[in-house]
Amino acid sequence: MTKDKQPTGERQEDATKGQTSWRDRLTSLNTSALLERYGRHLLILAVIVIGLVAVRVGFDRLQLTAAPAADTPESLQSTPTNTGFAQLTLADLPAYNGAEPVSFGGVFRRLDIHTVIPSRPRLEILTYTVKQGDSLFGIADQYGLQPETILWGNYDVLQDNPHALAPDQELSILPVDGTYYQWHEGDTLNGVATFFSVEPQDIIDWPGNELDPSMDYENPNIEPGTYLVIPGGKREFVSWQAPRVTRSNPAAARVLGPGYCGTVVDGAIGTGAFVWPTPGQSISGYGYSSYHPAIDIGGSTGNGIYASDSGVVVYAGWNDYGYGNLVILDHGNGWQSLYAHLNTVGVGCGQSVFQSSTIGGMGCTGNCTGTHLHFEMQSDIYGKVNPLNFLP
Repeated sequence: MTKDKQPTGERQEDATKGQTSWRDRLTSLNTSALLERYGRHLLILAVIVIGLVAVRVGFDRLQLTAAPAADTPESLQSTPTNTGFAQLTLADLPAYNGAEPVSFGGVFRRLDIHTVIPSRPRLEILTYTVKQGDSLFGIADQYGLQPETILWGNYDVLQDNPHALAPDQELSILPVDGTYYQWHEGDTLNGVATFFSVEPQDIIDWPGNELDPSMDYENPNIEPGTYLVIPGGKREFVSWQAPRVTRSNPAAARVLGPGYCGTVVDGAIGTGAFVWPTPGQSISGYGYSSYHPAIDIGGSTGNGIYASDSGVVVYAGWNDYGYGNLVILDHGNGWQSLYAHLNTVGVGCGQSVFQSSTIGGMGCTGNCTGTHLHFEMQSDIYGKVNPLNFLP
């Protein structure tokens, strides 16, 4: 059986159709978009190659922009170029010895991310209003001053008595440790400086006083009533404490208030050894100092107050000078003890008490900002002493 042959005209027509179909497909492709895509890829590759070459060349040749220091090894010095800087390569650098960094001298900037603003001394007098719970020590610490400075700067308010501190008082806060003085008619710089143990020029040089640096020490032109800061000044404290009250001199207590006992003839005699007058032994508030010759012992309202040694009551009751409810014992051997700010008084005038017996309750009466016992000890020989030196 013979295969039918396709006519020649039909074959040519099919071929023409095939060629037309191929050209149509080629034309349908977006030739310009294809070229643009490959072009971008080639450009990126070219940039990468150029960058790698540049980095390699840069590492092969290192240009230092600092002249060699005087102690730079001779092997490292090279002939300066017209730029004035030494040209070195990595091969010229010395080997690191692991101990000290390589240095070529010169001036370098130190990196410091912190901005330091210098503090300026305060010159003005500040005013502070006392709040409930404040203490002389707390106020002094708040302003970086000594407690004495608070007292010396406010004698008209506190009269050198730390227990006179009370809410709503307005205190003058000096800018530096020292004293505050109101100038009087007839004062001289020499006299004021001597009284406060400073030099006259110290008073003049304090910028807050705004005094003429060349003024005469004996005839200064300072207006009476002017307040001056005496930097570094100090003086004796005005005594505000209770006077010595004994059974042989009871009249001394008459000025203290209604707790005055009058004449006391006899009573118990102390042993000369003392015990703590409170259940606790923590110092709360003020310790012993020249302006507070006593200790403040902490505790709770109503805690028992005990006789530190045997003796007789020479004062029992209210005190008009800041102590509140007060008990004073005379021990008959040259010693006396004082118990202040009591909530209650449990003994009476002329009563003999024995060591560790209860004489009252702890409180906060008189000039006080918190419950405590103000405890003083005094002797005919030593005067007022630090109780901590005599308590067990």
